[in-house]
Amino acid sequence: MKMFRLMVAVLLTSCGLLNAAQAAERIPGTSVSIEPPAGFSLSKQFTGYMNEAAGASIMVNEMPAPLEEIKHAFIPDLMKTQGVRLLGTEEAVSHEHKVWLYKIGQTANNQEVNKWILLQGDSKRSLMLVGTYPATEEAKLGDAIKRSLISMEVAQGEEGKLNLDALGYSIQESDNLKIVRRVNNMLILSLPGDAAPAPAAAGVQPMMVIASSYSKVAIGDLVAFSEKHMMNTASLIEIAVQKESIKSVDINGHHGVELLANAENAKNHEPMKVYQLIVESNGTYYVIKGLVKAEQSEQYLPEFRKIAESLKITG
Repeated sequence: MKMFRLMVAVLLTSCGLLNAAQAAERIPGTSVSIEPPAGFSLSKQFTGYMNEAAGASIMVNEMPAPLEEIKHAFIPDLMKTQGVRLLGTEEAVSHEHKVWLYKIGQTANNQEVNKWILLQGDSKRSLMLVGTYPATEEAKLGDAIKRSLISMEVAQGEEGKLNLDALGYSIQESDNLKIVRRVNNMLILSLPGDAAPAPAAAGVQPMMVIASSYSKVAIGDLVAFSEKHMMNTASLIEIAVQKESIKSVDINGHHGVELLANAENAKNHEPMKVYQLIVESNGTYYVIKGLVKAEQSEQYLPEFRKIAESLKITG
């Protein structure tokens, strides 16, 4: 559950309109179609739509977690700890399926924003749509985005299928590590058969997580940025970057920084080894992390590095 609470927290803080809607359109990389408000166009950085001029977005996330687990993250007390204000809840029907709607307020990047969040799912998987817009534009955007979310329709028989369309990047699997899951612009690689792997730092098996930033970021010093990113790796404690491992690399024509770190699993204090590569391209960064038990690091670090070096930016 901790993994998906963390995922919800990330979605609540990420991404940074008119009343007429456009025709329903399938969102590449998902099983979902929605009718976006006029002025929105498909994003090249995440699965969903955005209106850059209005500072608004609609993000679609298909997650391998039970609906009740995701809904738990919207308990008001939990939201308060994340700096989120629950403004209201509703239930609705979308194409004969019950959906849950949450309206929240939040301060993000020194701006007050409102969000409509729609949840739908079952005991195996969940669908989360997040519509974000400036709070000052509530009268113009609030209802339009809410209607767009409720227009959501899922292609029958495609729920949970791995779809790599419009990802914006590609990687090559290794003999042991295969792509087992996509969540928005994030890929999870693990051992074959681990269709729904445990949290990345659980130490159950070697795992890689690959993702691109949802928006343009002013990175500055990529080495300092990379060290900070490593120190913020979720579910790890006692993180110590191996300074001698830090090096600049060229990944298919793009500047990157690679490093290693020692750490402990926050849950059971098991020693872990972490590989990280961050590549920058036109203000977007791509992060690749490989996590493995320290005792298995000699076997898997070469695989982590080989997969990372195969990164090709296509978006």
